[in-house]
Amino acid sequence: MYNLVKEGSFVCEKLLCGVSREDITPPVGGRLFGYRDNVFSESVHDNLNVTAFAFSQGNTKAMMISATVCSVSIAVDEEIRQKISDETGIPFGNIILGATHTHSGPNTSGGVGWGDIDREYCDSIFIPRIYKAATDAFKSLVPVKMGFAIGNSLVGINRRQLGVNNEAGLGQRPWGPFNPKMTVVTFKSDEGNTVGNMIFYGCHGTSAGMNHEISRDWSGIMCDSVENVSGGLTGFFVGPEGDVGPRLTNGRTTGNISYTEELGGLAASDAVRIYRQIVGVSDIVLSCACTELRIPLQNRISREEAKKLYDETEGETVNIKGRYNNYARNVLSSYDEGYVNKEYIPHMQTAIRLGNIVFISFGYELFSEVGMRINEYATNCEVISLALANGSAGYFVT
Repeated sequence: MYNLVKEGSFVCEKLLCGVSREDITPPVGGRLFGYRDNVFSESVHDNLNVTAFAFSQGNTKAMMISATVCSVSIAVDEEIRQKISDETGIPFGNIILGATHTHSGPNTSGGVGWGDIDREYCDSIFIPRIYKAATDAFKSLVPVKMGFAIGNSLVGINRRQLGVNNEAGLGQRPWGPFNPKMTVVTFKSDEGNTVGNMIFYGCHGTSAGMNHEISRDWSGIMCDSVENVSGGLTGFFVGPEGDVGPRLTNGRTTGNISYTEELGGLAASDAVRIYRQIVGVSDIVLSCACTELRIPLQNRISREEAKKLYDETEGETVNIKGRYNNYARNVLSSYDEGYVNKEYIPHMQTAIRLGNIVFISFGYELFSEVGMRINEYATNCEVISLALANGSAGYFVT
């Protein structure tokens, strides 16, 4: 039996952690997901990967997985987490699968306006390799201590640029909401070796723009640098990024692969600096919860409003306008089919607490102000809201 740990009034066994990684790079020629449905890869700039962190303490087991793709559909996410749960015994609700939100990876999410999910890639590469990384991580558990540090980074900036008539477009909005916090967590063995690291920051992975190279975007360069310094596998988990894009020197939040390398260097410098500010590691207590969040719904728009929106977007099939047109069509159909307004939609959330940090899953592109408000109200712990974690159901706006 491992040594006992005491934290507050809790006494339990030491925390165990295992980390494993698999390559999930798709074949060249597939669709790159995030902007429109006709962007295809022509080369590999840097390989995609999945990094799994398994945790165990007494009877409590949990897992956090970082996959370097744009987003993962709810159905695929649940398929993966159930498969991992069946094999490892980790409760389904204690598993967080997060996407890093690179727009230079395969389509694992799908959706109107963005093209169909790449099911062949999911079945042959994505799902089996996440499963292998997860099970290997669970098999490699060792006693660890944890440390973390928080610093600021200007990698991101609010991307809802306002025009002269107050219309919103993609760009840089220096006065808009933006959380500069970057958190680096490290797990060390009893011998002082780095078992693994996790980095948390809220920003889109769009620095490469509508490029034709497969890439993890700026966060990949950052993770590689922390790995080189620490000697441990490092995974990135994106925070509230719905309205935050990369702060590029071209004045926009999209560019090309050279901007990825430029911004990745800045992110790497910040993450390494923060990693080196971790002054010590300590024994901590693991706990988990899975609860239902009820998101209140407004009543649907009127038939007249839906018809106007449909007419304004008629013929649109790509990105937001394509989704608007599909939404308007569905609303019009609902009036003919006897739809009854609902008060809320349920959204299951996983919370994993490691010492004084609580990681909470949001299956949405959470806007930055929402995450900052949660932080403001949580006074007895450090809350890290994870965007695009355990599925993807669209934007969660302020």
